[in-house]
Order: sequence, then C-alpha cells, then structure tokens
Amino acid sequence: MQKVLLFNIQICGNFTNIKKLSEIIVELDRQKIGVVGGNKGLGSWVVSYFRSKGIDARFSCRGENSEFKSNLELAHWADIVVLAVPISAMSNVMEEVFPALDDKYLIDVCSVKKFVVEKYEQLRSVYTEVLPKYISMHPMFSHRIKSFDGNVVLFNYNDGAEDLETQLKEVFLADKGVVKDVEYIKHDKLMGLVQGLNHFNVFVSAKTMARFNEDFEDIKSVASPPYRIFIVFYTRYVMQNPMLYADIQMRNEYVYEVVRIFRDEMNKLFDIIQTRDRDQFMNYITDMQEFFSQNSGDIEVSSHLMQKLSQKLEDI
Repeated sequence: MQKVLLFNIQICGNFTNIKKLSEIIVELDRQKIGVVGGNKGLGSWVVSYFRSKGIDARFSCRGENSEFKSNLELAHWADIVVLAVPISAMSNVMEEVFPALDDKYLIDVCSVKKFVVEKYEQLRSVYTEVLPKYISMHPMFSHRIKSFDGNVVLFNYNDGAEDLETQLKEVFLADKGVVKDVEYIKHDKLMGLVQGLNHFNVFVSAKTMARFNEDFEDIKSVASPPYRIFIVFYTRYVMQNPMLYADIQMRNEYVYEVVRIFRDEMNKLFDIIQTRDRDQFMNYITDMQEFFSQNSGDIEVSSHLMQKLSQKLEDI
C-alpha cells in the first residue's frame, strides 16, 4: 500500500522525458488546491506560488479573512489539501480534515516528519473507508524568499501519490529549485543537526550577547564581516515568531540527543579555557579538522559571503 522513499541525497533532476512542463501545469490546473493555514507563513507562500501558475488555490485559517467557514469545508472543496499549520496543530488538523480526503491528495509541509507520518498511518487504520493519496514534503525555506532559484524541497514519504509528486518536482525544477528524496526518519535525524543544532546555537549565542549588555552599535562597529554574519543571523532568528523554533526543538525527538552532545562539548571546551590549557585547546580544534576537510570548498564560499557583506555594509 505504501511507498516509503529511500534515502537519496542526490538532486532529482531527470524528469524531462515524462511530460512537458506546460502539460503538467495544465494537468495541475484541473486540480483545486486548498491550503489549511494559507493566510501567513509558508502557507501564504504555497497559495501565492500556485496562483502565480494560474492554478485555483484557496485557503482556510483562523480569522475573518478565511476563504472557507472551516477546514473541513475546504477539504470537501479541494482536490489537493495542503496542511501548512504550526507543528503543534498538525495532528489535530489532519484528523479534522481526514474524513473528507477519500480519493484526494493530502500534502503536509511540516518541519518535523515522524509524528506526522505516524498520525497519517494511524488515521488510515481508523478510517478504513477513506483512501487518500499522501505526500509528506519539507520546503527548506521561509515564505520570504524572493525566488525559487536554488531553494530546496525535500520529499519524505509517499502513499499512492507518485503522479502528483512527479508533477511537483517537474514544476519546482523548472523554477530552478532543488528537489531531494530523504526518507522521513532520516529527515528528522538530519534536521536535528541542520535545524535543531543551529537554532539552539543561535539562541544561546544571541542570549549571551544580550546578557553581556554592551551597546549594540558598539558591538557592530568593531565587528569585521565574519563576525557581522553571526550578528545578522542572530537578529534574523530572534526577531521571528519563536513558536516555530520551539516546536522544532521539542517535537523532533532527535534534537534532544544533538543538543545533549552540544552541552557536553560546551562543558569540555569551557574546562579547557578555564584551566588555560593551550595544548588541549589546539587538540580540541585539530581533532575535528579531518571531518570538516570534506567541506573545504566552503572556505571559498565564506570568503565570497564576507566580500558581499562588506560591499553591502559600505552601501548602508
């Protein structure tokens, strides 16, 4: 019944022999896309993106600007139902709309996958008469992106929706996006590092800066481009809605193990600095150089970023 995607970190780019893009758009245009949570965040991007392709995309949300009286009404109307609600609401909303999904497509764009896929499988066993076609995918960007160019979409799970998945990949690739297949358990483990570790590091570092209580303009005035990059991202993440980051930290079960390791390493390095053990400090750094030597090409990328940031700062 179910097709679980194998882990494949290669770009899925060879679909040109399946259908011409124009034919795919026409085929999608026959589908009505309903986005639960389509008034803000990534949901608003989904609505705008498909509308820009001439596809009938509408949304439900809390508040008076909802285009439907309820999420269930949207699910009855739509051929493709996209769940773009907060992580904490995903299970309840999926259960709410599930009875209306027989012979329809369901897509979630959640940042955490294991509990969502398990919820879907549980609902399939409860509502045996309802046979939806399901895709779990993760767009790795925010609704603020200016273009699709270079942005990544991960496909994590598919139950009977191979045709729609192929169509979506074709459309995303045509817009110069990157699409990859990452099995949903592997996805959550990787996101524990890519999202969980990075968010944790950013927030602890930003909180440290705030507690040190130096004038912000003084800090910026002495920060060269490499350090300004850190400050740029501290500000970017701190000034967004913290609910998303709370859910990623607490709903992805693999984040806890990652940040526990982070805490252990922080304590080790703290002890080395406290005892002023210079040799141990150098060993601490050199021990990880072999791992990061695989990524030495990013040194050139960092130089490019610093040059661009320097130019940007001169323009401000």
